[in-house]
Amino acid sequence: MKLPEDEEARFCPNCGAPIREAYRRAKAETPPISGLKRLFLFSAVLLLCLIVTSAGALSSVNVTEAKTIVEGFNEMEEIIKKVGVRLIFGNNLMYCLVMFIPFIGPISGFYVLYSTGKVLAALSQTVGANPLILLVSIMIFPHAWLEYISYSLAITEGILLSIYIVKYKFRGVRAEAMNVAKYIAVCSILLLLGAVIEMALISTFSSTLISK
Repeated sequence: MKLPEDEEARFCPNCGAPIREAYRRAKAETPPISGLKRLFLFSAVLLLCLIVTSAGALSSVNVTEAKTIVEGFNEMEEIIKKVGVRLIFGNNLMYCLVMFIPFIGPISGFYVLYSTGKVLAALSQTVGANPLILLVSIMIFPHAWLEYISYSLAITEGILLSIYIVKYKFRGVRAEAMNVAKYIAVCSILLLLGAVIEMALISTFSSTLISK
């Protein structure tokens, strides 16, 4: 029922409720976003993350750009060997936390994943392999899925916060902020576990090369 636009109107013509009280209740109500909708959005975001990475892997990279990317990748790998889990975890957590920010978070998240795909494109050009095969080979390992799940959770929350701000005029943002705090804790645990697994794989691979 559309309420009268006259500011002097005191009661709803349909139910007789005081208009000021009706506005107060409507403002206080938190728009529901069901668990099923959240799961659907998370699944869609996870799929989109993989698609964006694949798009980056299939992007064209010239020889100079590929050389620069590979050199940067090798330098980072050497630093990781020295610093270890702390660098992997800190780096991934930093990216993840940014993804929780409304509006800019999801955009930055997809940009990071596209850039990850470009690294694969550069590596594939250097070693002469199919970039999608490199991506699939990486996704075999559990740490990759832990990272993608964490990033997808963060991007999903960034999108939900954006919806609450734009569509619901900030109603429900406070309640959703509690969910953000919970998901940050979950992502921190997942990323830490992923960093431990990734470092173990790097150490094992390095030991194998040295022994050979």
